[in-house]
Amino acid sequence: MPNTYSDQNGDAKGCPVIESNKPFNLVRFFFILSLLMMLTATLGMAFYLRENTSSQLLRLEKARASSLVQVFENSLWARFKPLTELQPTGEQLRARVQAEHLHDAVVKLMRGTDVIKLKVYNLQGITVFSTDAKQIGEKEDDNDGFKSALANLAVSELAHKHSFDSFERVLVDRDVISTYVPVHGANETVEGVLEIYLDATPFVSESAAQLAWIALTVCLAMLTLFAAQLLVVRHAGKIIRKQANALAQANQELDQRVAARTSELEQANQQLEAEIIERRNAEQRLDDLAHHDPLTQLANRLLFTERLARLLAGMDSMSHKIALLFIDLDRFKDVNDTLGHFVGDQLLVAVTERLIRHVGPNDTLARLGGDEFVYIVSALSDQEHVNQRATELLSLFVQPFELQGNIIYLSASIGISYAPEDGHDVDTLVRNADIAMYQAKAAGRNRFQRYTRQMSAAAEERVLLERYLRHAIEFKELEVHFQAKVDSGSGQLVGAEALARWHSPALGMVAPIRFIPIAEESGLIVALGELILEQTCQQLQQWRTTGFDVPCVSVNVSVKQLELADFPHHLAALLHRYQLPASALELEITESVIMAVDNAIDTLNAIRALGVKLSIDDFGTGYSSLAYLKQLPVQVLKIDRAFVLGIGNGQDNEAIIRTIIGLATSLGLSTVAEGVELQEQIDFLYAEGCQTIQGYFYSKPLNPIAFQQQWRSLNPASPQTQAQI
Repeated sequence: MPNTYSDQNGDAKGCPVIESNKPFNLVRFFFILSLLMMLTATLGMAFYLRENTSSQLLRLEKARASSLVQVFENSLWARFKPLTELQPTGEQLRARVQAEHLHDAVVKLMRGTDVIKLKVYNLQGITVFSTDAKQIGEKEDDNDGFKSALANLAVSELAHKHSFDSFERVLVDRDVISTYVPVHGANETVEGVLEIYLDATPFVSESAAQLAWIALTVCLAMLTLFAAQLLVVRHAGKIIRKQANALAQANQELDQRVAARTSELEQANQQLEAEIIERRNAEQRLDDLAHHDPLTQLANRLLFTERLARLLAGMDSMSHKIALLFIDLDRFKDVNDTLGHFVGDQLLVAVTERLIRHVGPNDTLARLGGDEFVYIVSALSDQEHVNQRATELLSLFVQPFELQGNIIYLSASIGISYAPEDGHDVDTLVRNADIAMYQAKAAGRNRFQRYTRQMSAAAEERVLLERYLRHAIEFKELEVHFQAKVDSGSGQLVGAEALARWHSPALGMVAPIRFIPIAEESGLIVALGELILEQTCQQLQQWRTTGFDVPCVSVNVSVKQLELADFPHHLAALLHRYQLPASALELEITESVIMAVDNAIDTLNAIRALGVKLSIDDFGTGYSSLAYLKQLPVQVLKIDRAFVLGIGNGQDNEAIIRTIIGLATSLGLSTVAEGVELQEQIDFLYAEGCQTIQGYFYSKPLNPIAFQQQWRSLNPASPQTQAQI
């Protein structure tokens, strides 16, 4: 009779056991496995110790290098700083280093230390000094160590050099640590980068010797442990053989229990059938969960897709059409942001309860996710029926929702697509209804919009324009043109406004009215604003170096830029980089931007503290209160072009202009009138006390070269400016 085996409860399985005459050699297996594991552990420990020693060395040397840089800053930086502020050639730098005996000063300062070489870089990565004179003038701006030091983070690296040029001699077979350390000025800004080479050969040699002794000790300990374990395993092998004999006897006893166990298995089969029924019920519950939204219990995206696909497949046999309504709640994100996601979830449930009461017996209402719902109208007689149904759904939001003690007013926007006119498949119908929904939002929200092919064309054009705009910002295809600001009395140039212009190689000249809204919607407005701001500062610096002085240039700033916490700091860094006084820059901000930014006054005060002017653009077209205006640190009110065009065509616009100028005068502010095209407009503005004029009467926006050519001849440089050239 063959041997059988049993489970942990002693249940005989009735399967034969194949006995092997060849015993398992436990000792040999353990010998090989233990040897491999101990060898791996030894090598891993040695590698860890070596890496840890190297890491400690770099940390110590980085700290020591930082201390040496502090000594260098206190002793010699005042003599080296002028080199970082120049842009001479390598020969000129070497001549100046030799003339001022900077090499001797460094050798004298570092005598008695482990420093064997020292280099100084300016902020552009040019080597303005090196103890190896041949390296002066080299550019290292792509070096990772230099970049880290420029970002105010010291970096060290260990390397072995077969030959190394030190101060006065050549060193052979040395371990050298090079450390890039930032050099700070009086205001704690990085003014340069110092690279220090330290001789770490004694420490590396001593560490290698210590590692060798540690590795030898670990190997001896592992061998001792291996021998002890080998004796234990041999003893365990004898015990296992005895237990194997006992198990063989137990198997014989299990054969006798097979008959008794058979009846028990029959009872287990009955229990298994009950478990199968329970599993089927669980699968049904899982199927419900897979096809329904857990929050609202509506059909989810999967079930919605299946039902709509089934309706579309049988549409040929139907005498009516299918309509898809894409419903999106307006400003639902504001509820989550202000009242929390719990209230937001409760609001979605309340919205579902209102919508579900108006769903026909053959229709489907589903939640795709977030605040997006879709409604399939399958028994459709005509489009007027769908329009009526959409109107009914919008009317459900007239009454507010009361949740957790909060009264919430909500509206919705609905996009409608029809099958088969607007698509024969699920994805197309949903996409087109979604496009129509966004058109409803763009038209003012709380309305429905039927999809048209022109909407897809507009959406495709927008996507294409966004892609080209992203490329244009990345590769700096956009340019800055300048429109003059002129004194209304003397006609002299008093400033300019920087305006973005984009000539795309693929699209040609793209008007700002086309790409600015897309930049705002896509989030590219921040990158675009930074590009225009930096190009403006760069151009101002170039003009000043040629003796052409534009007193102040204004740049428009978006709400997204003002929301950045570090925007004032970024502005200060730009002024410092291009060596511009803060008075040379003016930021134009619309009333709507000020009202949309949290802590706007704090941000504007930080900008004003830098010395940068602030002006309110298109004043009089927004909705900010005069009490709020009084708190703002602005210096200029800009009169909108719409009021200027009305001069001479009626009393209303002229009265508004007089009011704005009077308000500015009472608050101690200056005024700028934009869009001026006629002499009579200038006469009126001058008579009313508007100091500055901007418009086509004097000049259209011009590129930097044309702007300089036109206004330099009309406004020659002052004697002071000419003396600086």
